[in-house]
Amino acid sequence: MNNTLNQQLSPWRYLWLFALLGLPALGWYGVLDDFSSRDINNSITNAGLIYGTARGINALVSLLQGTELNLLVMTFSIGEVLDPVNDLIERFSDVVLWALGSLALQKILLALVSQKLFNILLSAVAVCAGVSLVIGNPKLLTPMLRLFIIIAFFRFSLGLVVLANSWVDATFLDEADQQRHIAMEKFQGELRTIDALSKKADEAAAILGNAQSKLDQLQIDKEKLQQSLQTLNTTIQGLEKELKGESEKDGNICALSIHTPFPSPTCSAAVVKKFNLLNKYRSNEKEDLSNLEQLETDIEKQRGEVTCLNKRMRGEKCHFWEVLPNVPNITEIRTQINDIGARVSDFAENTINLLVSLLLKSVAIPLLFFYVLLKIVRVSWAKL
Repeated sequence: MNNTLNQQLSPWRYLWLFALLGLPALGWYGVLDDFSSRDINNSITNAGLIYGTARGINALVSLLQGTELNLLVMTFSIGEVLDPVNDLIERFSDVVLWALGSLALQKILLALVSQKLFNILLSAVAVCAGVSLVIGNPKLLTPMLRLFIIIAFFRFSLGLVVLANSWVDATFLDEADQQRHIAMEKFQGELRTIDALSKKADEAAAILGNAQSKLDQLQIDKEKLQQSLQTLNTTIQGLEKELKGESEKDGNICALSIHTPFPSPTCSAAVVKKFNLLNKYRSNEKEDLSNLEQLETDIEKQRGEVTCLNKRMRGEKCHFWEVLPNVPNITEIRTQINDIGARVSDFAENTINLLVSLLLKSVAIPLLFFYVLLKIVRVSWAKL
């Protein structure tokens, strides 16, 4: 039986010796661990960046969904444009989080199988299997080789899977994924632009609303003052008639004196009282007329400010020498929203492709390579 086992292992004798010597040395040296750790860290970093971009887009979409821009005679509902993006990006973020969890688990397992305990076990079993292989002990050789295969599988399979996955990623997927991520960041930048424009539009609309309210209040004050002046004028005219009639009763001198600054001593106390009251009303009328003139000036100035704000909202200048301030432009906002709406389908396609690629790199391809390694182990196991 000893000769039979030696005959079976003879073609593989040197290969087994190489494996028994090389794999423990590889485990102690740690070069595979270093490369696989670097690759898994890069994968986690890239997936984290994509996840951060997705969450940023999700936050902006949630913020903009309830935003309506009321610009003069036009109203833009941003939420209707971004509604298809909201559900997609939320689901995308959830799946990317699962992909990150898979990569994190691989990193933890890599750190676990890189412990000295696995190297010690692998080395001890390799020594026993090597001695059995040299002396040709069939009762010990087969279980030792199988035990060596099991420990070596746990020790190196994950590192090999990570390296193989990184090779597939770098060769076939990484460049396209970078372009997709750049497209996502560009889409996020466009959302930030719309958010900034909407805030400017809200501020400008608030300023315009305040200016219009001030103009309306000035016009109300003017109407009230005009009504007050009309009432005062009627009162003055009636008082003038009464004063004229009563002063004539007190004589011509008194009648003439009511047109001077001071009434004549020949006037009665009633005439003097009405004379003073009439002067007071005339003084009030003069003051109200002055106030009315000031109100008309203020109204004209405020009306000009409202007109100017409306022009600036349209991106126009109030004066040809004016340097236009940083205000929202209706055409610019409408163009941005239309561009976003036109690119929603492209964004959805790009996001789905990126999601599929992440699932391939974090789940499907590692499982495929694990399956291949497991098949190799089972073939080696069956040959013993």
